[in-house]
Amino acid sequence: MKKMNKILLTFALLIIGSTVFAQDAKVIVYRKRCLYGSLAKFQVNVDGNNLSTLKNKDMYQFNLAPGSHMIGPKQEKRQITLNAKSNETYYVKYKTMIGLFGARPRLKILTASEAKEDAKMLMDKKM
Repeated sequence: MKKMNKILLTFALLIIGSTVFAQDAKVIVYRKRCLYGSLAKFQVNVDGNNLSTLKNKDMYQFNLAPGSHMIGPKQEKRQITLNAKSNETYYVKYKTMIGLFGARPRLKILTASEAKEDAKMLMDKKM
């Protein structure tokens, strides 16, 4: 009986947890493979919090609460604003740009169709 209660409690918590997070937006941040600037690592910051670091041909996925969020590296002038809506998926591409003092990221929000080929290439790498 105790085992059955634990199973039912676990199942109930999974259902409750999935409905809470179903309102979040899904964000996929990625960086395609490129020869120049391939050793550079770019930070993924959301609203000032460092979530991850992107290497060459890398991807990071996370959930965001609906609303306006700043996404990008630590330098504010290179960040972009994402207006997240619940149950939507957003693709943010980190493009490597070469500058006078090294590689810098340029961010762009893409639609699913624009990111389809890039995402497919990255998903093949992860599997």
